Amino acid sequence: MLTLPLLAHMSSAAIAAGITACLTYGQYNVASGPNGSGLMPPASVLNPNARTGAMLDPLAEMASAMTSLKQERAKAERNRAMIDWLAGLQTRFTVQRLETGLVYKVRYAPAGEAGTVLQDFVAVPYGPELPFAISLQAGESGTVRVEGLSCAGQVTLAQLDPAAGEQAAETAAMSRAEAYLQKPEAADPALPADCLMVRLKRG
Repeated sequence: MLTLPLLAHMSSAAIAAGITACLTYGQYNVASGPNGSGLMPPASVLNPNARTGAMLDPLAEMASAMTSLKQERAKAERNRAMIDWLAGLQTRFTVQRLETGLVYKVRYAPAGEAGTVLQDFVAVPYGPELPFAISLQAGESGTVRVEGLSCAGQVTLAQLDPAAGEQAAETAAMSRAEAYLQKPEAADPALPADCLMVRLKRG
């Protein structure tokens, strides 16, 4: 696979020329040999791990590298949006590190009127996938609503009886966060980097 540093330094003209060559001469099986072959460089340039004499599909390698570059950029922008959100919090938060990602726990209030946000559990994958938040909100008659927040919207996940206690609500939220990190939603470069953060800005 093309390395990201190499791709970043390639001019758009060079990329276009490579793609044009692949499309034009692909029927003749133009590919790189150990020393290069006409239009294409040696296979090791496209993929440093390629074995000597390997025959690679330049167009497929370039498309794969472009996809990786977009995902890395989406991840960097997502992380910057997370940092900006955390920096603007007016309350304390903690971070729990899991094998699959990080969970930011933000506590706003121990109790409140119906609709009051008590806590947010924000699951952030280590990869470029989208983050997801589980919000604990005060419901009617002391109940606690467990809400799921994503870039697509908000959905009620559970309604907990007040007799269950605060710890039960936190355990439920953490369980949901861990489950999401096991199968996170794929990154979408078309979405704003702060698509979840705007939903988490509390008054």
